[in-house]
Amino acid sequence: MNNERIETLLERIALALERLAGQAYQRRMDADACQGGADTKENVLDSCCLNLSSSSPSILEQFLNSKGIRITTRPVDDAADQVIDSLSLYLGERYDALAELLGKIKRAMQTGMPIVATLKGRPQQDVSSVCQFCTRLYEVAFLEQYQYFRSPSYLIKAKTTTLPKAQRFFSGQWLERFILQKTKAVYAQIRSEVNEELKFEYLINPQITLPNGDDFELDILAAIGSFIYWIEAKSGDYQQHVAKYSKFARLLGLNSVHSFIVLTDVPVNRCDALSSLFSMIVCNLQTFEEKLMDVVRKDTAQQSAALDGLLPAAER
Repeated sequence: MNNERIETLLERIALALERLAGQAYQRRMDADACQGGADTKENVLDSCCLNLSSSSPSILEQFLNSKGIRITTRPVDDAADQVIDSLSLYLGERYDALAELLGKIKRAMQTGMPIVATLKGRPQQDVSSVCQFCTRLYEVAFLEQYQYFRSPSYLIKAKTTTLPKAQRFFSGQWLERFILQKTKAVYAQIRSEVNEELKFEYLINPQITLPNGDDFELDILAAIGSFIYWIEAKSGDYQQHVAKYSKFARLLGLNSVHSFIVLTDVPVNRCDALSSLFSMIVCNLQTFEEKLMDVVRKDTAQQSAALDGLLPAAER
């Protein structure tokens, strides 16, 4: 038997062992589910968050290193992340109702002027979303003052804070944390659909050095299974960034369906036009999770099919 055939056989044996280990893991999960209740999407998401190693993501580091890219710094986990995530999810899922208020807050933080916003004529659901959001901001001191005057004025008066955490949140951190949570939700859903263990790692806001020595900051880089997904987010003018991101996607070696730009104030038809022009998936807050879910689901199916195809028939 020549060396090539031996290497092929050893590779098939390794794949078979990996698949058997995955099946054993799933049987263990099924047994736990029988004892403690069904494994819900929320439980899987909690599990992935607890087991996630964002401080040392070996898959992503190896991927970047293979492109000649070096990670220089990455943010450490913060005790306030849970609060930030909760506010980010609330804002992102109700963005249409809260966009005007968000704009006023960002302008007020630059000028120091008080915020005055009228809710007269707005749908009751929007009024409720705005008031609840302001209340939550006030409770965590992201607003120094907040008052809502009911009928007949329907007026909000508020004052911003100079706290660095609040400034980071409003300047764009909320959008990145919202997208990260949606990415985790996609992983949790896909993980609940497959029969083998599915790895998940992510980096958020790492500072990197490119092969030419230039510095760059990524928003989110995620690995789900054996596939890499790069996601950038923009809450303001995007025109000057799209071409640059398209070029960077080529440096990463990622094709058009594994590179995402999420824009806050762009309609679906314009997103589709930008996607076709710049060979990236351009989407807004409302369509991001669905777009990513579609790509990850196809990738996972492709990965499973490839693994099944490499195993001997008796082991499938």
